[in-house]
Amino acid sequence: MRKYIVLEKAVTMGSCDNLIRRIIIYETEKEGVYIFLSSSEDDIGCDADYWFEDVKSAEIYCKDYGIQQNDWIEAEDPLPNCQDDFIRPVRIKGRNIGNPQFGEYEILNDGVWVDFSID
Repeated sequence: MRKYIVLEKAVTMGSCDNLIRRIIIYETEKEGVYIFLSSSEDDIGCDADYWFEDVKSAEIYCKDYGIQQNDWIEAEDPLPNCQDDFIRPVRIKGRNIGNPQFGEYEILNDGVWVDFSID
């Protein structure tokens, strides 16, 4: 399960130094639940992340910042080898073949992987 929200007004959350505009909650199959905090409303990854044992705990954390249950937008889980903190299918180049090129990304566009820059 994955869901996100783009906040109308940026907020300070947790120990993140940046003002937060977008939040993703991602429940993994075996590793618990992650919250990804981003200072941009654009789909460019996150500035900070937090781990929780379950979705309820993650939602309670977000509720402390005024986010209600019906505010979330449902999103599909990430494709294999893709980044959990992007809504779109984005992956580190080479990750799919066991040779990751960190800092270089590609995005699935009409069924074809093409270069992608988060700048």
